Formats: sequence, C-alpha cells, structure tokens
Amino acid sequence: MNDASDESDDDSSIIFLSDDEDLEEPGVLQSLKSGVLPIDINTMYSVCLLGTGGQDYAALNNLENTLQTNHLDMFDGEQSPNEDGIGDEHNWIAFRKQFASPLGKTSMITIIADVVKDRPPGLTSRRILGIFRSHLKLVDRNDGLDDILSGSNGLSRANMLKILLAAAKLSIRCDALEMRKLNQPGVDESEVAKSVVADVVQTLTTLTRFQHIMWNPNSYDWSLKGVSVEMLSIFCEALDVLVKATTLVKHGVHSDTLDVSVIMSRCLVSTIFQAGSLPAKPSASIEHDTWKTFPLPNEWQTDFERKLSLKAYNLCVACCVSAFSGWETEEFSVDKLRSREDDTNLFGITFANSRVAGFLSDEITSSISQQWQRVQTLLPNLEALDFDTHLDRRKEVEWYQKIIDSAAQQRGKVSTFGEDEGIKSLLSFSMLCLIAADAKKNQNDQGNFLKLSMSILLPITQFIIDKHVWASNIGVENKNDRDEVDYYLDEKHRWMGQTKTTKVVRFQSRPKPTVHQPSQQQRQKQNPRSFQSPKPPAARPRPKISKLIKVPTSILLDEWSKDESPKLTNAGEAERAMKKMDFAMKNLRKSRTLNALEQSSLDVSAALIDVAATEECYNPFLCLQQAAMYAELGSKLGSNDEPFKKCLPSKERCTALEALVILGRADCLRAIHFLHEAQYLCSWVISVCRLHRDRQEATFLWNDRWRVIGVLCYVTKATIDQTGEDLRNNKKSALTLRKWEDGAQEEANRGKSDALILVGTDSGEVGNEFPQIEVDDNAGNDSTMLDAIQDDLMLDASQHETGLVSQNANGLVAEPFDFNQLGELPVPVIEDVQMGGEYDGIQVVGI
Repeated sequence: MNDASDESDDDSSIIFLSDDEDLEEPGVLQSLKSGVLPIDINTMYSVCLLGTGGQDYAALNNLENTLQTNHLDMFDGEQSPNEDGIGDEHNWIAFRKQFASPLGKTSMITIIADVVKDRPPGLTSRRILGIFRSHLKLVDRNDGLDDILSGSNGLSRANMLKILLAAAKLSIRCDALEMRKLNQPGVDESEVAKSVVADVVQTLTTLTRFQHIMWNPNSYDWSLKGVSVEMLSIFCEALDVLVKATTLVKHGVHSDTLDVSVIMSRCLVSTIFQAGSLPAKPSASIEHDTWKTFPLPNEWQTDFERKLSLKAYNLCVACCVSAFSGWETEEFSVDKLRSREDDTNLFGITFANSRVAGFLSDEITSSISQQWQRVQTLLPNLEALDFDTHLDRRKEVEWYQKIIDSAAQQRGKVSTFGEDEGIKSLLSFSMLCLIAADAKKNQNDQGNFLKLSMSILLPITQFIIDKHVWASNIGVENKNDRDEVDYYLDEKHRWMGQTKTTKVVRFQSRPKPTVHQPSQQQRQKQNPRSFQSPKPPAARPRPKISKLIKVPTSILLDEWSKDESPKLTNAGEAERAMKKMDFAMKNLRKSRTLNALEQSSLDVSAALIDVAATEECYNPFLCLQQAAMYAELGSKLGSNDEPFKKCLPSKERCTALEALVILGRADCLRAIHFLHEAQYLCSWVISVCRLHRDRQEATFLWNDRWRVIGVLCYVTKATIDQTGEDLRNNKKSALTLRKWEDGAQEEANRGKSDALILVGTDSGEVGNEFPQIEVDDNAGNDSTMLDAIQDDLMLDASQHETGLVSQNANGLVAEPFDFNQLGELPVPVIEDVQMGGEYDGIQVVGI
C-alpha cells in the first residue's frame, strides 16, 4: 500500500480499505493508522467537513477523488419499493435510509445536496454545482433520467429528484451572485447579463423537461408535496433573476434572448398555474385607444388568459385565508375551505364593496406599483392609476388594520402550499411580458404581451386596493359566501364554520371508569350460599319524556308525498351524496377504538343529512332520524359542530326540503350538546313556517309539506328543551337555554295540533307500533329525539341473559323496543370485543 496515495490525482493509485480486510494483518492496520479509511467512512468524513464549514476545499478534493474511482456503484446495491411518500421525509430519516444499504455515488451526492441546499452561495458553489451536473449528465447518458424518474425504484427516483432540484437551486443562486458584478466598475454588463440569462434558461429547460414529474398537485384537496413546493420556489427565484438581468442592464438584453426567456417561462407558467396551452393563432391586436378609463373590458381575454387571471385571484385569496388552497381549479368559495393540522386560522378577506378584497405583503405591492408605472409608459392614453395612493387609503381602513394585526398573531404561515411564491412568480412573468412588449415594434406582438401582463395585474390589483379596475366576474362577491361569512366569522377574523376535513381528526378519548369487582372466591366467602351466578342487574330505565307524541316516519312520508308540485332534481348531486355516505359507512365499519368510532359516527351523520337534502331521497325522515342517532355516538361539544354548519337560505326562497334538512341539522347539534346553535336553527325554521301558515302572506304557500315541517318544528323544539333539562338535572352542563319567543311557542303549539291530527288519522297503526303514553299537559316539554349517553349504549352480558337483545338473520344485535319520535329503527349497539383474553377495542356489531 502507498500511504501517500490519497494525495495523488491518478485514479489507479487511490487506495481504500474494504470491509473484507483483515485488520489483524500488520500492513492493513498500519494503513488505517495512516489515514486510509474504508470508502464509506471516507465519504462520510468528507460530508462532515462540508457540513461544519471552512474546509470545503479539502472536502471537495476528497469527494472528487472518490467519484472518479470505480470503487462505488452508480446506485445503491438494494432496491427500494415504489413509495409515494419517499423524498418528503425529514433530512435525518433520509440520511439514515442512505446508509441502510451499500453506498452508491447517487446516494453520496444526494447527501451532499441535503447538506448544501440551504447554504448561501460562496466561492465553492460553482465547484459543487459542477459535481451535480457531471453526475446528472453521466446518469442521463448511461441510464436515462426519464427512465429513472418514472421507474419503480422509489429510492433512486427520490435521490435523482433531490439532485436535480439542488442543482437547479444552486445554479439560480450562483446566477444571483453573478449579478452583483453589474455594480462593479469596468464590467461588461451585456456579457454578464447574457451569461446569466443563458444559465437561467438552461435551468428552466431542465424544469420544463421534468415538469410533469415534479409538479403533481393532489387533485383531492389541491395540496402540494415537498417536491412541487421546491420546484415552485426555484421557478420563482429564476424569474426574479431574469427580471433583474433584463432591467438592470443599461442597454437592455438582446431581443432574441428575451424571447427565449419569455417562451420558456410561459411554458412552465401554463403547467404550474393550470392555464392550459396557448392558442395556436394569436388573437387580433388590441386597439390601445380603446383602453382609456377604468374599469377596463375583459372580452379580449383568451381561455389561457382567463385561467391565468383566475389562478392569480385564487392565490391572492389563499395568502389571506388559511383554510383555502390557491391551487384550486375553480374560483374561491367558502365551501372549498379545508381544515388544517396546525392552529393557524385566518380569514383575511372582505366583501364590503361587492368585491372580494384582502391584503398582500409589501414586497408584492411594491412590484405591482413598479409595473403600473411601466404600463403607463406603454399605454399613455390610459387613465392614470395611482396605485400607491389607493393602497395608502386602503391601509387606513379600520378593517385593514385589524386584519394585519390578526395576521401578525398567527403562529404558522397562512399560505400553506407556496401561494405567496406563486404570486411572485406570476408578477415576475408579468414584468417579463411588459419588458418584451416594450422591446417589440410590431403592434400585434406588443399587444399579445400586454394582454398576458394585464391578465395578471388586473385581478391582483383589484384584490389589493378594492377598486373596480376591470369588467371580469372574477373576484365578484358571492351572496351565499357573504351570508355565511357574516354568520361564521368571529371578531378576530377566525373562520368558525364548516371546513372539509382532509385528514382524520383524532379527539381525546374519555377515560373509561374502572370497575373493581370482587373475584368469585371473594364473593363465595362473603356469601357462602351463593354458588350460582348472581342475577343480572335490571336494565336501567330510559328517562320518560313528558307530552311525548310519536309520529311514525310512514305517516310523515305519506303526508310529505302528497305534494305533487314539480321538484328540482339533481341526479349528479344525489350520486355524490350517496358516494360520500358509502365512504363514511366504510370508515365506520373499520372503527376499532372509541376515538375512531366517535369521529366516524359524526361523518356518517353529516353524510346522511346530505342524502336527505336531495329530492331523489325516498325517505328523508329516516335519514334524518338515523343522522341524529349517529350524532349521539359522537364526541360532545368541542369543534364537533363543524360538519353541521351550513349557510342558511333566504326565508323567501327557502323550500320545505331545505327547512327539513335544517331541522335535521338542529337535531344533530342538540345530540352533541350544542343547544344554543340548535335553538337558533329551530327558531329560524319556525319563523319561516309561520310565514307559510299566515294566510295574509300571499307569496308563502301552505301545503302538505309545510304541515310536516310544522309538526317537526314542534318536535324539535320540545326535544331541545328536554335535552337542556336533562343535562342540567344530571349536572353535565350549566348551559341555560334562551327563552323562546312568543311566536315560536305559538307555532310549536300549532305543530302539536297537526301532529295529533296526523296520528289520529291512523291511530290503529300507531297503536300497534307504540305503547300509549300518559302526558302531562302542564309540562313544559313535549318530545325528544334520542337522549342516550354512551353508558346507555353499552351492552353487558346481563342484557343478553334477560332477553333485552335479539338476533336477526344477519347475526346483528339490536334493541327492538328503543324508538325515537320519528320512526322505528333501533339505536346502534356497541359492545366490547374480547379476543384471546385481551381487550381489542370498541366494535360496532349492529345498527
């Protein structure tokens, strides 16, 4: 062995120890003492030198020598399965995976990329970039980057993506460092700018080649994975460098170089911002004289430009609304809000002037101000838009000041998926288009570049300064959204309404009380005569509800079906509701813990309400009845009311079906102890029902369906009162219900009369289904939905012995005599499952 061989540049003289060497041999041990390390340890040593800093020269020399040898394979020796999550894990987890198998050159460079990716560019950055690019070229020539990135080896795919992104990011930052030479005397600005632009275009070409692998938004909730977020960040930095390279140079950039920059940028813009492809033939040029005053027209927009404007608007909203993803393909509305895992909760938009308006960072507003100044030079006949003045006035508004304070108090970032960098990228692309328009002499080319820029500038400007600057419907107020915001927004600009849950929300389970029972020997010692099993305790009687009038679902359905007026059906909506119901039931069947059961039960309850809300539903009363039953199984209070929050329709347009669904939501809210919310919804439906019952209200029709609504108003009101009383008596809540208005009490009494009439018309059937119940006319409550706490829903062995439980043909356990006021289905029964003598969780065994 040659101890001085590591200092030589000759590949053949580089010697490494292997794991197979016998350290007992004197020569091997002496080599180890002299600094000849096994190749894996030698590589890790170089990585450590890079990580500590200050020794980059020695580290890079050692790494380059290692890469030039044939001691390392190109890829790791073990194959990794195709894993979707690979590449997004923490750096330490990725580091551990790299060394779980024999080290290859690709894994080694991946570790280097993880170490240097967040370092500011320095003297050795170009040298590190050269290592990355050389390896990428070698892999592309031998194995093909496209094949590896689309192959089944998840580890190799993730490693190559990391190297690609690290090389692109380092290249852009080296270009930004190169731009500082423009301020030095004696530097040829045009040559520096030309070199920087060429390097950035090369990076954009690489991103374009692999754009469909790097850019993959989740079409379910429009979230972005780490690879896509990093690609967006690199694209944003690249466009920023392009803009600086084309604006800071005194004599400008060559027209051909500028055209290539815009074309490459436009290709990535169409993919990232989901704008589709450009039209084959450019549209006719814009007559600049027609653009004189605001608001500007929007008929000139192509489909590509309209999608660009929509995405710009959505990204603006996402920077102000924490529960919204700016990558949604459809325009923002409150029903697209989704829950987040962290505590960030900000709803920073307003509908004050029939437009959606919000706020953006100072960096973004400064860029917009500069672009409007450039627009003024290109369109001298256009009315001057003093953006800075409008923005200063906007900042003086009380709402704006409060929302800025609320945003500053947020712990997490409002824009979760890089929406702020998306806006910066669009504005940089807009500036490139303005620069290109200024450089063009042809009116058609100049007009097309102006259209692209204005398609981005106009929606963002209108959003920031809340001024009507163009005639597009993008960003115009949605009345339903406004009503829902007024109802669900609190004073700290937090959204308290419903959001779509993208991940399972786990709640703290209540501790199960420990019951200490004496053993059989102890019981025999206490009572020597008792050799038989003790008698099962009597089943705890359920609380009786005073003035209970039960109307079967069959009678309600018959009365409901008498209405033969034309109905507005929607088969697609009904199909989606049923699919949601099917998905919720599948999750419920998978429940094996109390936490999972409680959350799944609430999901099923919300899905049943959605099914009942469609005209295609055969029996909405049965759906709402079961929705309340499942809601009883959910966790009480907390944030569990979100699935049942919806925007209320106007009273003039509220249909009987909508009123029925609102009462169903009120009953579910009551079941999870949100009594004030349930009381509000019930009062609202009662007020609508009074209008329909009033003969002087000619626009409000009274029919069989509204008679059913009146009956259910009476039932729901009485149920809420009874639940509140039960909670107070059991000392489970100190909540006091608000006093019902006189009109509500009067309408409830009329609904009670209608209920007696309906039951009396078919008393024989009712007598067969329900036992006769004595009522107290002086009592203050009438009826109840299910009022069972979870202890009532737990079966023990004693109930099986006393015959309180029956078995049906499917082997499901059910209580046949446990009804609520709307029908005959039993309460879901839950029992503990014992497997092998060990507790295996809660399982639903019958519904």
